[in-house]
Amino acid sequence: MNLKLKLIALTGIILFSFSSLKAQTTTQTITQSHLKAAEQLLISIGIDKQFGGMMDNIISSTSSQMPAEQRTKFIDVMKTFMSKYFTWDLLKDKMAAIYAEEFTEDELNQISVFYSSPIGQKVSSKLPALMQRGMMVGQNAVAEHKDELTQMMQDAFGSSNQAPANHAPAKKPASKSATKH
Repeated sequence: MNLKLKLIALTGIILFSFSSLKAQTTTQTITQSHLKAAEQLLISIGIDKQFGGMMDNIISSTSSQMPAEQRTKFIDVMKTFMSKYFTWDLLKDKMAAIYAEEFTEDELNQISVFYSSPIGQKVSSKLPALMQRGMMVGQNAVAEHKDELTQMMQDAFGSSNQAPANHAPAKKPASKSATKH
């Protein structure tokens, strides 16, 4: 995979990780105290402390797939970029706003109380590993049935370049594809 595709993949991972924070949307007025409650929740969860580690893990994971001669430069560029645009201090207000849009101020305070408790701290410390393990379960499920998925994609989108030459005309006659416009 070339460098451009790896950068696109890294960007996708980053965007995906934040898109999973979205729950149900409620219409409400967001006050400063509401935003402060959301920020406090994020701190009680430990996101402020985990933020740099998450980025290091993403960069490390992505860079391990790079050719050895490009890896060091890739890591340097990504760390420079991330430290410039992707830090807790730079993004905490936007992240707090996401939570404030989803939860009332009272709910945020109650959730913060939970995450500040010993069991909440345990949940917070275990959640990243649990999410990673859960993603592996999903990846393995797809990998175990990759051939079926590939066939379904070929059937749905047509793939004459991947179909065996002696079967391509029988599966997708030229006259049918010409009439589907």
